[in-house]
Amino acid sequence: MKAGITWLLRLHGRARAQRVAEAYRRQLSADEGAARLILSDLAHYCRAGQSSFVPGDPHQTAFNEGARDAFLHIAEMCGVTPRDFTELLEEVIDDR
Repeated sequence: MKAGITWLLRLHGRARAQRVAEAYRRQLSADEGAARLILSDLAHYCRAGQSSFVPGDPHQTAFNEGARDAFLHIAEMCGVTPRDFTELLEEVIDDR
């Protein structure tokens, strides 16, 4: 079982965990335009495709890893596939 689902089950119990997971997928589906923009922005902001390690700065490393872990949890809850993940990281938001 995936870590995010296990965490939800421990925190909420089966019925509520299912509702929470469904809410993530319904609101942030990688197939929907606005949700995709949000996921792409979060992937970049949370440094999902980069190392979180900062040489000589354990505090920044821990901060970066926390942000990255939050994104990975959101992505897992939304059902982001490996292909979606790669595409999200390749997207550049361009509002010109």
